Amino acid sequence: MNLVLDLLVVGAALVVSAGLGWWLVRLRRQYVTAQREIARLKELAVRKADQVSVLSHEIRTPLALIKGSADLLVEETPGPLTDVQRRFATTISDSAEHVIALAEDLLAQARIEAGLFEVHLRPVELRAYLRSVVRELRLVHDREIVLDTPGPPSRVLLDPQLVHQLLSNLVANSLRHDPNPVNRVTVRGYVADPDVVIAISDRGRGMTEEQRAMLFERFRSSAALGEGTGIGLYISRHIVELHGGSIHVDTIAQHGTTMLVTFPAGGTA
Repeated sequence: MNLVLDLLVVGAALVVSAGLGWWLVRLRRQYVTAQREIARLKELAVRKADQVSVLSHEIRTPLALIKGSADLLVEETPGPLTDVQRRFATTISDSAEHVIALAEDLLAQARIEAGLFEVHLRPVELRAYLRSVVRELRLVHDREIVLDTPGPPSRVLLDPQLVHQLLSNLVANSLRHDPNPVNRVTVRGYVADPDVVIAISDRGRGMTEEQRAMLFERFRSSAALGEGTGIGLYISRHIVELHGGSIHVDTIAQHGTTMLVTFPAGGTA
């Protein structure tokens, strides 16, 4: 009797072992297949980013020449212009600048999707850095941009180039949603240990709950046709996330919007 029981136990163990082995083999095959598919998709994404990079370069180079030539005409370097000629030259320059910015956004989006968008942290003094960025933004926009940097000087870790792009996108978005030319945009930055806090506020038309819900989706823009692509805020959120932070929106329809960015002052872990 004991021999029979022992044989049954051994047999059952062999069946379980065989079933477990088959399951492990199947699981490994699925894992290998998944890894191959991930590698294939990664290769496709990188190839796409390379193609977009080449296309972006091919677009930006002639547009830069067009814009430069138009700017020289506006400055009347070749000779005086009539009011109509100056208006046409200004339109050419502004349109070229718009398409150049669009090419940059499309390139950034392709790099994000290919996993090539990387953050390179450097120590900077926050107040001096924000002053430098806002100074450049004032040269680009003909609206008042106010800087508020309360508190003592603070050294923080951030990617200067990416945060510059972040601030440019958020300020441009605020200006697009504020039709009143006398209103100003306020950039506020400080350290609330352990985080960097940057807020961009406007007094524009604000947003509805529906608009806020889709704010950071690609190609979703509440701006007028030709005034926004819907890519800038998608890129902005990715930049903040690369810094280990988050971006929040405080808005009331017809009463303005504040974009609040926070990320660790000491860098990501």
